[in-house]
Amino acid sequence: MNLKLSNNLVSIIIPIYNRADLIGETLNSIITQTYMNWECVVIDDGSTDDTAALIADYIKKDSRFQYHQRPVDKIKGANSCRNYGFELSKGEYIKWFDSDDIMHPDFLEKQVKVLIENPNLDFCASFSEIFDYKSDKRWPSNPSNPENKNTLYNYIAGKLFFLTPSPLWRRVFLNKKVLFDENLLNAHEADFNFKRLIEGVDFEYIKEVLFYVRRGHHSIDLMSISDPLSFKSMFDYYQKVYLYLCEFSIYLSDEQRLKLRKQIIYRQNSIFYSLRFLQKMGNCNFIFFTLIDNIKKSEFSLLRRVMLLFGICFVYLFKKGYNFILINEFKNC
Repeated sequence: MNLKLSNNLVSIIIPIYNRADLIGETLNSIITQTYMNWECVVIDDGSTDDTAALIADYIKKDSRFQYHQRPVDKIKGANSCRNYGFELSKGEYIKWFDSDDIMHPDFLEKQVKVLIENPNLDFCASFSEIFDYKSDKRWPSNPSNPENKNTLYNYIAGKLFFLTPSPLWRRVFLNKKVLFDENLLNAHEADFNFKRLIEGVDFEYIKEVLFYVRRGHHSIDLMSISDPLSFKSMFDYYQKVYLYLCEFSIYLSDEQRLKLRKQIIYRQNSIFYSLRFLQKMGNCNFIFFTLIDNIKKSEFSLLRRVMLLFGICFVYLFKKGYNFILINEFKNC
């Protein structure tokens, strides 16, 4: 079978906002793919620069590119654009990609090959490399446990992850599912993959670097460092996971659920500590009372619960008390 001429269409979905200075490199890396049966659906989130004109030039040269504006009745944001792109796409395989990242020429071909040869798989992921485009420094960004074993536990524990551009998905697995949460400013990637894992997804990791993640410019990652709503989104995601861990799961033992619940509480404490420094009360009130409830019902010792409760109250009132909430000890839970 000639994979380069395969009838299996890959839909590449790219949300974009004011990326006229970078999107050209991304689109060029798509054009040079050795796997040629793809469509690239670009969804503009309301750019005010020359993004539309630049992509129009690419469409003139290659009809596999598409350009669409996010409908005005859809919420602004990359997640909304990703969901809308999925609605417009026609491919048997789905690849969400970011507007500032780069594909290795064999990226699609190698992933399609794995999915064709393994019809039981729902997606195929790959390793990646981060690069700072200002200094050209490079470093890997890969999970410590990429094997398809104890996946949900490893994922929640942080030993397994999937960057949004990494997986190539079978469309049939994604149909009629809730995809990206459009209300999350951050942790949307983690939330999306968490939903897939508790649905029982089957996957394989290609242990090769097949795409490159750009850092060192104005991006969502940089914006999230100082945005209170970003921290609130992270907390909401962890609370969703925490509530799931309070229920029975066929994928986790009681011991695993207990350990993960403790870790989640520490992560939530860390988020609360960071958020309290960014704003007066605001979202802190909701998080504060949610944390109190989680800690009271937790399996920590009485002494640890008292220290945690004292710590978050101290942080809430005085923006101090980091040592009391013992964030650095969560790895030992």
